[in-house]
Amino acid sequence: MKQFLLTAAFAAATALQAQGPFPCALSGGGGEPASGGPMTTQNGQYHDNNSFYLTFDVSQPCTLASVRVFANGAGNRSIALVNAAGDVLQAFPVMVPDGESVIELNLPLSPGTGYGLQCLSQNPQLWRDAPPSILNYPYAIGDAVTITGTNVQGQNSLGYYYFFYDWHIEPAGPTVNSGGYPCLETELLDAVPIGEAGGGANGNDCWGWVDPATGKEWAFYCKSSGTAFLDVSDPLNIRYVAELPTATTASLWRDAKVHNDHLFIVSEAAGHGMQVVDLTQLEGLPTDQVTTLTPTAWYQGFGNAHNININEETGFAYPIGSNTFGGSLHIVDISTPSAPTLAGSFEGDYSHDVQSVVYQGPDAAYAGREIVFCFNGYSGFAIVDAEDKQDVQLLSSLTYAELGYTHQGWVSEDHRYCYLDDELDEMNFGNGTRTYIVDIQDLDNPVIVGFYESESPAIDHNLYVIGDKIYQANYLSGLRILDASNAASGSMELVGFFDTNPESDGAQFDGAWSCYPYFPSGNVGISTFSHFFMVRPSDAIAPEGGTSAVHEASQAEAFTASPNPARETVQLAGVAGRGDLRVFDAGGRVVTQLNNVLVQGALNLPLHGFTAGLYVAEWTTAAGRATTRFAVE
Repeated sequence: MKQFLLTAAFAAATALQAQGPFPCALSGGGGEPASGGPMTTQNGQYHDNNSFYLTFDVSQPCTLASVRVFANGAGNRSIALVNAAGDVLQAFPVMVPDGESVIELNLPLSPGTGYGLQCLSQNPQLWRDAPPSILNYPYAIGDAVTITGTNVQGQNSLGYYYFFYDWHIEPAGPTVNSGGYPCLETELLDAVPIGEAGGGANGNDCWGWVDPATGKEWAFYCKSSGTAFLDVSDPLNIRYVAELPTATTASLWRDAKVHNDHLFIVSEAAGHGMQVVDLTQLEGLPTDQVTTLTPTAWYQGFGNAHNININEETGFAYPIGSNTFGGSLHIVDISTPSAPTLAGSFEGDYSHDVQSVVYQGPDAAYAGREIVFCFNGYSGFAIVDAEDKQDVQLLSSLTYAELGYTHQGWVSEDHRYCYLDDELDEMNFGNGTRTYIVDIQDLDNPVIVGFYESESPAIDHNLYVIGDKIYQANYLSGLRILDASNAASGSMELVGFFDTNPESDGAQFDGAWSCYPYFPSGNVGISTFSHFFMVRPSDAIAPEGGTSAVHEASQAEAFTASPNPARETVQLAGVAGRGDLRVFDAGGRVVTQLNNVLVQGALNLPLHGFTAGLYVAEWTTAAGRATTRFAVE
């Protein structure tokens, strides 16, 4: 069992109450107030260095109500909660009297390890115990908090005690969470720490793929050291199957996309180029060991690149932010994935990310042409016509009042709107997480018609669109799902979220890097600096009005299974007309298939031979496809 934030007892209890093991519901809380840590000072001094602090772990949500301090002089001190990397999660001033006093912090704490309680003020003049004081780490404070030591390196790490004595902890009340992660209409299925997915200094991008031969869903978790290949066909049990090492050196940045059953990977690592992997080989790999893959092809027309986008309709890849063509469009023909060739270029502003589409929007002048929407960092937003790869033309560009760094975006499926995010406006202007709505009905004159601004100050990073829903990976606030059905009025609404990093929503570069919402199952992958998550948004917030495959798979609320769980027979309701039915087990194998059957309203499916577990039923007609999940007891 993976180490989630919830207790084992809670996991066992909730597993019997929902289809997934971690329902998004009100739970937790309880416990008793507790105090702990040294009560008074020993040998030491009033300290003048603010670099060192106590470290501690939190096993359950609680509040650090107060601590005791001994001060040499009254005045404000800046107190901070920091994470394991030393980044400030929260900071606030506290008026500290001269001498001994109890100061109230009322600091909410979420489960996690390696936290620090630090005084940021220069020359704190707070008492610090030092050798030969008798210190007995770890100090348990009830069942919720353990003071583990200090951030001092080496043999003296447990020889000091910094500033904060006599901790008082209050239990937190129940919260809406899934496996300990705050949530709204989204439940945790499984998560894999980066250390169990090949390791690396950090995780970054992700993408996904469905094996056309087996129906298995695969996720690709990019990391500093390479790319992890994860079998997520059983979303309750992610399996790390294979690893493709970086082409040259490690890098904070790596990005991947799929075309024609091949994965294309770029990185900011010097000399990395573009790795190409034939994904059809994954099904034959052993399941009892991790296979190290080698690239099917290696394109070296550039060295480093920040990102890659692929137009799957035309077979052209767009590595961007590379060391060629000023970091703008480096266009590669990948119609033969094993033999990528340079097709053209555009040397405009540096592009941080792009999306290429065969345009089918309201601007008739460009119907059917390959249009690229460019998110150009400090230069804002631009639209180019790339139909002729040898003569790419700039159509328009756009900036806005509080432009920090136009990071990434995605167009609506009707090509009427483009939704974009800005990576630095939260830090530079104090905004909440802000998503802009750009009206692109006239490609020569895009206009911002509004924006959604979250109460969270977390930095936005990557977003994708299905129908009327936008799926965002917003660093420390995790996955956010917006309803864009009112985009024409310049407004959007938050309808779901899964907070991958409950310890903070600060404007910092940590947490959720990207998400992949296009699995036919309706599950969503989330890649963070430290984990890869699989989550499930509820049917109540399924996309509407879309044309993508995943939307077709999840849109029909009428396609249901009952009873659920089932034993001898399950009734699949909401199916009508002539179509094909397939039922997949949790391993992605087809266990039942009925072709060209005529159904009116419902189909009763016998379950003889079905073993206990989770199944997905898929109903396909000429009008589209729908799926539903059911369990067999």
